[in-house]
Amino acid sequence: MTERKPEDIMAEYLLKGGKMLAKECKACGSPMFEYKGETLCVVCAERTVRQEREPPAPMPAAPAAPPARAGTAEAGIEAAVTALCTRVEGENDERRCLTLMQAVLAGAEALKILRHS
Repeated sequence: MTERKPEDIMAEYLLKGGKMLAKECKACGSPMFEYKGETLCVVCAERTVRQEREPPAPMPAAPAAPPARAGTAEAGIEAAVTALCTRVEGENDERRCLTLMQAVLAGAEALKILRHS
């Protein structure tokens, strides 16, 4: 199923009786709507519902690295990156997801430096 254009989503809500507001969504920049007594971004709401319905695409397997020795900085960073990845999988807020992914990237870069020094 292809993703609908924001203007198509907004048009649908206008036809359903939604009211377009003069406020913009902080996440995607689309106009906010008042619909059934609730103020929301109809574009983000549809994307969230779509993500909940569709299973995530499988992640490609990362090349195996030798396990880090317990109690080392490398082991601590590996554990932190693993925990962050778990949090990313369950995160629905795009901005928090981006922040978590940036932390994962920083951890991966730190591991690369430790393993090549």
